[in-house]
Amino acid sequence: MIIRSVTEQDIPSIVELLKLSLGESLMPKSIAFWRWKHVDNPFGKSPVLLAEENNQLIGVRAFMRWEWKQGDKIYKAVRAVDTATHPQHQGKGIFKKLTLQLVDQCKAEGFDFIFNTPNKISKAGYLKMGWVSNGKMNITIHPRISFGNRSPDFDTVYGLNPGRIKFANESTPAGLQTAASEQFIRWRYELNPNLQYYAFSDRENNPTYLTFFRLKPHRFGVEFRICDLYHTNPMNTKKYCAQLMEVVKESGANLITSAIRLNVFPSVSLSIGPEITTQPLTFGHNFLTFNSWKPSLGDMEVF
Repeated sequence: MIIRSVTEQDIPSIVELLKLSLGESLMPKSIAFWRWKHVDNPFGKSPVLLAEENNQLIGVRAFMRWEWKQGDKIYKAVRAVDTATHPQHQGKGIFKKLTLQLVDQCKAEGFDFIFNTPNKISKAGYLKMGWVSNGKMNITIHPRISFGNRSPDFDTVYGLNPGRIKFANESTPAGLQTAASEQFIRWRYELNPNLQYYAFSDRENNPTYLTFFRLKPHRFGVEFRICDLYHTNPMNTKKYCAQLMEVVKESGANLITSAIRLNVFPSVSLSIGPEITTQPLTFGHNFLTFNSWKPSLGDMEVF
């Protein structure tokens, strides 16, 4: 078996292997989605390792670059995302070999930590390789009674048309948060080829707050998921929540979810979000706790 780095020419074969190994149930696989995630990412191209045998691609392991900021300090990280082993070669330890070699590569390149949101099956494997569980994210839930449907012009008013995004000049945030920029949020929300996102702000030019959200059907209606909120300090919370509730009403959603606690309307905070596991590379495990690390739902959505 040969382990090597990825090239542009490998992308179609990688996508086919992901489809063969994982199927399309969770997130559609395509060349466009792979390129969006691993090539066009403003934080940089992903470290990717491939396993080959007899000139056949039998394994892939990809870590997606991410950057986090606390004060003026930038932390370079990677998120363990795409991995697949050819069905005829499973049980040979290919996943572990590729993962550990990529971890060593990231250490050598000076990354600070690795994070991911594993499923129940893969979690045990990560813990055996030195990852630590940080637990599940706290999610704020606000149920509401909805009697209407989405307004006819909702997509036109709140859709992410090219050039519409204006980044709020964010003050220095408390805690460890994504090192966001206008380039990042355009990539993350406007250019995502798989999911439809929306946005609202208090004004078009120089907004004091900017919210990205998506609408997700569930068993009992529609979830209004607040993915990210960028704002200047201080923010007029009452004004923000009044606009939020108006947008939610127009969406027809009957449930608001967020990783952000807004103490204006009745809500409950529960540990029901994604479970996050981490592998620090340049510091101890105690650094990455939810007391100081403040990921958003947009940061941790399934990629």
